[in-house]
Amino acid sequence: MEDSRSAPSQPVDCLRCRHFQITWEADHPRACRAMGFKTALWPWQEVLRSSGGPCLKFEPKSPHPPINPHPREEPESTHQAAGRGFSKLA
Repeated sequence: MEDSRSAPSQPVDCLRCRHFQITWEADHPRACRAMGFKTALWPWQEVLRSSGGPCLKFEPKSPHPPINPHPREEPESTHQAAGRGFSKLA
């Protein structure tokens, strides 16, 4: 039986991780929110370089956006709302 804490055979795909962030900084264009650093490398490469081990913070992005429990009501058409509570400025 394989230990779930063992190193993955392939590096993690940071683009599929919920902690990956693009910073738009020229010197440090990528970041890891889970570990709190910015880097010029891919975050998994920075983790491997600095710790000698694989990234253990990888969490796949949610495949579906969260469901809003309180969806907005359908907006009224402009024709219906025009005569309610609005007055013209003189």
